[in-house]
Amino acid sequence: MATVDDFKQVMSRWATGISVITTSHNNEWRGFTANSFASVSIDPLLISMSVAKSLNTLEYIQNSGYFAVNILTNEQADLGMRFAGMVPEFREDRFIGLDVSLSDNGSPLLANTLGWMDCKVYQTIDVGASILFLGEVTGAGWADEGSPLLYYHRQWGKFTSNEV
Repeated sequence: MATVDDFKQVMSRWATGISVITTSHNNEWRGFTANSFASVSIDPLLISMSVAKSLNTLEYIQNSGYFAVNILTNEQADLGMRFAGMVPEFREDRFIGLDVSLSDNGSPLLANTLGWMDCKVYQTIDVGASILFLGEVTGAGWADEGSPLLYYHRQWGKFTSNEV
């Protein structure tokens, strides 16, 4: 079970950069990039993220009830582009050839990320073209150093030299 300190450690590595949201349902993995999620509460530990209704991952999250947030490092732009669907050879299966472990809730966790949070869907809110998920953080982990991958003006990369 994640603690408030775990939650703070992971959130301190988030700098409005790029994360990959992953989930699993019926032994099938899905993932997509997200450039925003937010801390909502520390009692209970909650985050929010929005998923476009057009993404097939939405159904997987709704059916499994779980998702993970993987915060990418500035050296993982290739993963960000892969999960954004920008690399044609990985559009069918974005996990091919990746070092992946499973969270306690069964969501894929990408190796060597800056931080991750494992979440149970706490509440969903229909906000028009998207569904807002509130996720209760059930597990968390982080790297001791590194900088987040940032997205700015349609560019992927390192726009800061701050090391965490």
